Amino acid sequence: MIKQSLMIAGVLISTPVASEGVTWFESNSPLTQTHKHLLNNDLTAMFSSLVEVWQLEQSPALAPHLNDLLVQSFEVDCGKGLASKEFPEWLKGVLVQRSEIQSPGRDAFRATVEVQSTLSISDISLTRWVDKSVSNDNTLELVRENNSGILTYSKRYNVSNKLTMGLYRIDIVSENNESWSSWLILGDPKTYMTVRWASKDHWQVEQNALLNPHCPLPKLNAALYDYVEGTYNQVWSGSFESDYPTSLPLEEIDAGRYVLAVTMAHRRWQGKIVVEQAQIISKTYDVSLEE
Repeated sequence: MIKQSLMIAGVLISTPVASEGVTWFESNSPLTQTHKHLLNNDLTAMFSSLVEVWQLEQSPALAPHLNDLLVQSFEVDCGKGLASKEFPEWLKGVLVQRSEIQSPGRDAFRATVEVQSTLSISDISLTRWVDKSVSNDNTLELVRENNSGILTYSKRYNVSNKLTMGLYRIDIVSENNESWSSWLILGDPKTYMTVRWASKDHWQVEQNALLNPHCPLPKLNAALYDYVEGTYNQVWSGSFESDYPTSLPLEEIDAGRYVLAVTMAHRRWQGKIVVEQAQIISKTYDVSLEE
């Protein structure tokens, strides 16, 4: 607790106490309350105050400091205590993923909200405060249904840039008009592990910072896709949370031309919501008989 308090104090001291439009030093300001709640490990109250700061604050200069506070709160329980709002009985899971897809000569960005429910879903929306759509280029689809009757839906937004730091809102509506909503704060996350191409048939995993012991280990996923009649079909995949491989097991793969995608994903929570940051590198990949 002493170590954590010193770290938070460092975040507080490093922020200017006098800048235009910044009033966090006032004793009853939402930002002061955010600091107090974080120092006291009251993460639910801290999150509520942080939502209020984002709703009221108009100074872009404060955004990096708000991000520092959010990231610091992950050192307690990786975000599980940030919100206390429970799911209704019909809602079984919510995952928000931000993806950066790096292909030769092109970068693309995507935001996805995945919902697990026992009810059919008519709409899923992710909006930025105040009431601003993330992207008009979006699709909602039923991904799968398991043997227990749980439906998985995905709302995918194609965006021109990665989602910026700030306050967002998730709204989920079922076909019989049951609904659930929640605030979501997205920061600029630390990328503890990244991947890059090392050669034409190998990738390299790089560690950029010490891992947060309260969060799941970053997960590497490698997947190979065959392109047939305008559709990508997955022919092989593997997921790893340690001892990351740097190449494919070619003995398991038939000769041919494929698309190879390697993903490094970091997960945290915001209460019940899973928040994932994914870096994806992809390229065409040839497997020959000689290999």
